[in-house]
Amino acid sequence: MVFAALGAASCGVTTQPAGLTGATQAPAGSASPPARSTGQPGTATPKQRAEQDAAAILAAFVAPPGARHLAAPPAGLKSPSGLPGTPDLVDKAGWWQVAGEPRQVLDWMKAHVPHRFTLDGSGALDRGTGPIWSDDFDLPAVPGVLLSRQLVLNATSAGRGQTAIRVDAQVTWLPARAPGETIPTEATAVTLSLTPGMDTHNKAPAPVTVTDQATVRKLTALVDGLPLFPEGTYSCPMDDGSSLALTFRAGRGGPALAVATVNLAGCEGVNLTIGGQRQPGLGPVAGGRSTAAQALKTAGLNWNLNRYVI
Repeated sequence: MVFAALGAASCGVTTQPAGLTGATQAPAGSASPPARSTGQPGTATPKQRAEQDAAAILAAFVAPPGARHLAAPPAGLKSPSGLPGTPDLVDKAGWWQVAGEPRQVLDWMKAHVPHRFTLDGSGALDRGTGPIWSDDFDLPAVPGVLLSRQLVLNATSAGRGQTAIRVDAQVTWLPARAPGETIPTEATAVTLSLTPGMDTHNKAPAPVTVTDQATVRKLTALVDGLPLFPEGTYSCPMDDGSSLALTFRAGRGGPALAVATVNLAGCEGVNLTIGGQRQPGLGPVAGGRSTAAQALKTAGLNWNLNRYVI
């Protein structure tokens, strides 16, 4: 199943060359210029941080000895073998050509990727210009800032015993939430209510309203601290409709100021409405159960979520 997240969090159904010794660093081409710092250290926006990390990832690539740097992508490598399905993406690329057979060149490059990278996958595709071989490497995400950080190596035949190389540094970021997309400060009570999955056959516990102000502040901070759900296309488990709703009110029994519905299945995003108006979905992807568990712990409730989800 594929989930298309277009700013909302609700889920739905909709994927060593011969003769080489040592290593040399070749200059890297770039698909876009790095972002300039606009403030003090630590004040970079998520997009600026993504630009900086992508530049550093591309700079970490070690080109094979004798490789000739190219100013533009060669035939067959006009685009990378894959791209994350989100507009919140920085993709910096470099291109080279070197003597050797593509798979041997790729094996050499793979052996010289810094140890901090983890191999995520290998593959091959053909766009009509011959096989393109690829290896993908990951760095850990940066919680709340960068969703993914990847080094993508592509190699294909350039003819006459030469191999064309494309290297991409791909970094996706989590956009910052706007100030108006947070729980109103007038909220002094929170009602927690659980909706079981449609096939669980277990009755939901009675809703509980929390009025302790320290607890209300913690629940407010939990929701306000969630990142925006990243745009893109995701493969999700089946959504059975189970959720935990946090309704923020101006006093017990007052009208709802905001409702955060934490989805416990599917992509597990969080739907937020403020004053009855739907806001951008919140994440992270597959983080609903952990968010719900934290909310229940904060409220002092021992509801077993596993009883209400498929």
